Amino acid sequence: MDDNFLQLTLKSGLFDIGDKEERLKWLQQSVTALVKILKKDYSLLPKYSLVALDPNISDKEPILNDVEKIVTKYWTALRGKYPDMPRNIHRGVILNALMELGSEDPVAARIIYLTSSNFFPFAKLGKEKDIVFTLLTELGEISETHAVKEWSLIEEEPKLKLGSLKINDLKFGKVELDKEDLQEKLFAALANSPQGHGPQHGGQSSWGQSFSNKSSVAIAESFNSALSELNKSLSPATLEDPINKFFTSFKKSLDENLKSSFASIVAVERRSKLLWWKETLYSPSLKKSYREVSIPVLPILMGSDLNEQVAEITPISVDYLLRDTLLILNEKKGEKIKFKDFFNSLSKDSTKSELTNLLTETNESDGRISITDFIILFLNDKAKLKDFTERTGIKQDDEVSIEDLSVIIFHDLLTKRLSSK
Repeated sequence: MDDNFLQLTLKSGLFDIGDKEERLKWLQQSVTALVKILKKDYSLLPKYSLVALDPNISDKEPILNDVEKIVTKYWTALRGKYPDMPRNIHRGVILNALMELGSEDPVAARIIYLTSSNFFPFAKLGKEKDIVFTLLTELGEISETHAVKEWSLIEEEPKLKLGSLKINDLKFGKVELDKEDLQEKLFAALANSPQGHGPQHGGQSSWGQSFSNKSSVAIAESFNSALSELNKSLSPATLEDPINKFFTSFKKSLDENLKSSFASIVAVERRSKLLWWKETLYSPSLKKSYREVSIPVLPILMGSDLNEQVAEITPISVDYLLRDTLLILNEKKGEKIKFKDFFNSLSKDSTKSELTNLLTETNESDGRISITDFIILFLNDKAKLKDFTERTGIKQDDEVSIEDLSVIIFHDLLTKRLSSK
C-alpha cells in the first residue's frame, strides 16, 4: 500500500492514533483488507467514495459499520479508546484504500474520481481537504491519461513488421546413383537379344529395341532408388515449422496494425458523432429537439442521452462539450439554482414523466447515494425533497448550475456502467 498517503492522512490531523507503532500497523492491515474487498466488487466504490468525502456522514451509515468490522479485526480495543463511532478513522481507512486501488487500476481510478468530483464542490471538508484534493488530482490524472489513450488518433503510418523466412534445419540426404548396379544392368542390356543378334546389329534392329527397354529400366530403377533415399531424408516438419512460424509472426503484425487502424477509425467516429449531436441539438431518446424540452428536464435528459452515445471511458473534454451544448440552450448561462428550487420546478413539470423510462430505477439501498440516484427515486415518487440532505449529504440550499448538474448526472451514469462490469 501507499504508506506516503497514509502518512499524509495522519499528518493532516484527520484523526489521532497516538504514538504506538502497532496502531499504524493495524491501520495498514485494515486498508489492505478493505482493498481486497473493493477489488472483488467495483459497484461498492461509489458509496465508499461518497462516505469518505463527507465529514458529517451519519454514525448509522452502513458503510462505516462495515469498515469498523474490518478495523476491529486488527485493532481489537478500538472502541476502548474511542467509545463513539470513530468516523474519521474509518474515513481515513477508506481514503487510503481508494487511493491504493485507484493507483493500481485506471477503471477503479475513474469510478472513484467521477463519483468524488461530483460531491467535492458540496463537501464541507476540514482538515482532510488537502488529502482529498491529492486523491482527486492523482486519480484524475490516471483516469484522464487512460481516457485520452482510448480516444486518441494514431498518426504514425502503419507498417508491417516481417522477419525473414529462414529454414535453418533443412538438410538433404546424400543423393547418388549406384554406379556398380547401373553398370551391371547396362552391360546386361548390351548383351545379345533373344533372337541372337549381336551388338553390331543396332538401330532399328531387335537388339536396339531390347537395349532401349533394358537400359531404360536400369536407369529408372537407379534414379528411383536415389530419389527414395532423398525423400527419406526430408520430414514435413522441416518445412512446415519455419513456414508456420513465419506466418504466425505475419498475422501478429497484421493484427496489431489493423487494431491500431481500427482504434483511429473508432476515435474519429466518436468525435464526429458528438459534434453531430451538438450541431443538431436532437434528443435520440425522445426523438425531438432539445429546444422543445423544459429547463428542469433538460440537464437530466442531456446527461442521459450523452451517456448512451459514448464509451464509458471518456476524457474530460466530453464534459465541456456537454456544458457548451447546454449553454446554447439555456438563456440563463451559468446561473446557479438551489437544489430545492430545482426539485420544486421538476415536481411541477408536466413532462417529467418522459424521464422515468429513460433512467434505470435504482435499488433502494440504505445509506449514502448519488445525486442521480436521488433524482431517479424522486421521479418515481420513492423519495421526497426533505430526504435530499440525509441521502446525498448535500444541503437543499446548496447551489448548482444547470450545466454542472448535467455533468454530474453524466458522471454518475458513466460510473454505473463502469462499476457494473
